[in-house]
Parts: sequence; structure tokens; C-alpha cells
Amino acid sequence: MIDLRFPTTLFAMMLIADAAEAGRATVSSTELATKLDNNPSFVRSLVAPLVRDGLLTSVRGRSGGLGLARPASDITLREIYRAAVADKRIWDQRDEMPHVDDVTTNACRYFESLTDEIEDTVVATLGSKTLSDSLADLKSLPPVAA
Repeated sequence: MIDLRFPTTLFAMMLIADAAEAGRATVSSTELATKLDNNPSFVRSLVAPLVRDGLLTSVRGRSGGLGLARPASDITLREIYRAAVADKRIWDQRDEMPHVDDVTTNACRYFESLTDEIEDTVVATLGSKTLSDSLADLKSLPPVAA
């Protein structure tokens, strides 16, 4: 099963950053839920790690909502990724393989090494992109034909 926490979290962060660019300090979890095609309690659980890690602020109450804790230009996609997925790796490996020959004996170690290399590359790439840059890139895409 593909883990959709990071893309969904990034989408939420882009929506909040877009609102901030437009002069809105906060976005409600209900508004985010509507745009994410989900429910407000899911959105609150999705953004809780972002609040915990100092990427978002959360204001309770009728006029509250979620806002950026820092400028979008100071938030990297790596920070969002780490908050969203915590220590979960890109791929899990099969540890239960029987060790009957060289391939099955070493497959798990090889796959772990390969996954580490891929994860390092992904995290490095995400560290070179800011939320602000990503939002600008998104807005520069040509419109989708109807």
C-alpha cells in the first residue's frame, strides 16, 4: 500500500502557504478538509506533527485555524516530509525470507542498503526545496484543459 501522508501533508501546507500569501493568517481545518476531500478530524491528525515540529501554529476557537509558524521560504520539504512520515522508511523489507542460499541470505541486507541510499537521495532533494519555491512552481504550471 502506498503511503499518502507526505503528499497529503504537502498539499495542506501549500494551501496554508497560499492563504498566507493572500494575507490570511489561518485556515480552518474544515476548509482544509473540504479541499483535501476528507474530514476535519483527519486534517487535525494530519497536521498535529507539523504543529509539534514547529512548522504550523494552531489557534483554537471560532475564528482560529492553522497558520505557518515560519515564513514559507524558511520551511523545507524535508521538514514537512520528516514530520509527516516520522521514521517510516520509503519501503519496508521482507525480514521473514528463509535463508536457503546466497540470494535469500543476503537479500534483506542488500535491500536495506538500497533503501538507505534511495532515502538519502530523496531527503537531500527535499532539503533543497522550500515550501515557498514549491508553491511558486505549482502556480507556474499551465492550466489543465477542461
